[in-house]
Amino acid sequence: MSAPRSRPVESGLASLEEALRKKVPPQNLEAESSVLGALLTRPTMLDSLLSELRSVDFYSPVHRLILAAASNLWQRGKPVDLVTVAEELRSQGELEKIGGPAYLASLTEAAPIALANAKNHAAIVRAMAKRRAMVDMGMRMLDIAYDPEREPAEFLNYAQMASDAVLRDRLDTAGETPAEFLNDYFGYLEKLGETGGGAISTPWRRLNEIITGFFPGEVAIVAGRPGNGKTALALNLADHAVGNGAKVGLFSLEMGKYLLCNRLFASGANVRARGFRDGRFTDDEWNKLYAYAEYFKNLPFYIYDKPANRPTDIRTACRRWKRESGLDLIIIDYLQLVPPEHRQFRNREQELAEISRSIKETAKELNIPIVLLAQLNRDVEKRTNKKPLMSDLRESGAIEQDADIIIFIEPWTASTDNVETNLIVAKGRNTGTGTVPIWYRKNYVRFEEG
Repeated sequence: MSAPRSRPVESGLASLEEALRKKVPPQNLEAESSVLGALLTRPTMLDSLLSELRSVDFYSPVHRLILAAASNLWQRGKPVDLVTVAEELRSQGELEKIGGPAYLASLTEAAPIALANAKNHAAIVRAMAKRRAMVDMGMRMLDIAYDPEREPAEFLNYAQMASDAVLRDRLDTAGETPAEFLNDYFGYLEKLGETGGGAISTPWRRLNEIITGFFPGEVAIVAGRPGNGKTALALNLADHAVGNGAKVGLFSLEMGKYLLCNRLFASGANVRARGFRDGRFTDDEWNKLYAYAEYFKNLPFYIYDKPANRPTDIRTACRRWKRESGLDLIIIDYLQLVPPEHRQFRNREQELAEISRSIKETAKELNIPIVLLAQLNRDVEKRTNKKPLMSDLRESGAIEQDADIIIFIEPWTASTDNVETNLIVAKGRNTGTGTVPIWYRKNYVRFEEG
């Protein structure tokens, strides 16, 4: 097999018209060759260049194989040169695919120029990879736009995702091999003990002992019967999180922001909830309210109480918050009130399955935890044992499947101001399960450990 030419015919970025006519993706094979020549001549450059480039950033399959071989040797602490890279490729049965040792040697012929311009040429390679990813995104958007079975909302959602990817400089064309991400992974493990992995803790020590907290990318369901404190618990979580420096977004489909503030101020300012019904507060309570307002107004807390919060609306708002100010936790109150993107489903269970899946995708895309409130059905109240079961999650088995953590608020019927109940961790994909005894203080709309 003859060696590939070191100087390709198509080495630069063609004009749009020419590229579309020839169907040649954006590329620069000369820059790719130069980067590889520099790495083979001075392997110490691998450390800095591998933080910017991956093998999938190279357009040429031959160049991808060469960089992957050099990277594998570097990861194992082996020397990187023409002989070792050739042997690595031979052991993988790929040496002949790249044109043999002769092609490797040809890459180092212009070593002085390659070394002097390695950083610039690496930037060109990465830029071409981003342009190819942009072309791929554009083609996907065209497919959606021309498909009569796809909804306009899906096109808008993908367009927003593509735009955000460009702004965040995170355009990718393929997945990653272990050699490409293991260094970062071990860096994450080393920091895990120091930072807690970015988990958002809860206000309740015993619950933290079971679940540790809510980790980025997870969806946690908090489910209960109407009137059993779902919103209060969510607001307690939010208040605790922002008080510890987290940036929180709350989507309320049941209450407006004033009603939410009533509950937040009752709990945070330690003012009896009854006063928020008629505005009759003592002088001491007014002082507490104003003091809490001074604290509350500077918190990184977003409240979204607009009607018809479809999954696309939720995702769009979250992207904007994260891009503009940062975002660490999302709370949605509550699942059964989220309308579907469209009405093509035969029943509500299918609609909720789609909504649940979309929320899971949002958590993963933005790498933040989402606490999703949900309602338990009436079956739990008909049983002698009121402990909720997974089947009590109203209308959707998909909730159980998509959730990483499921926490039930054990139902109660007591009419007293202080209610003793339990938080039941019924599912933990990466945690334990268990029961946390807890008190609900109705007067102050607050859950407290006993």
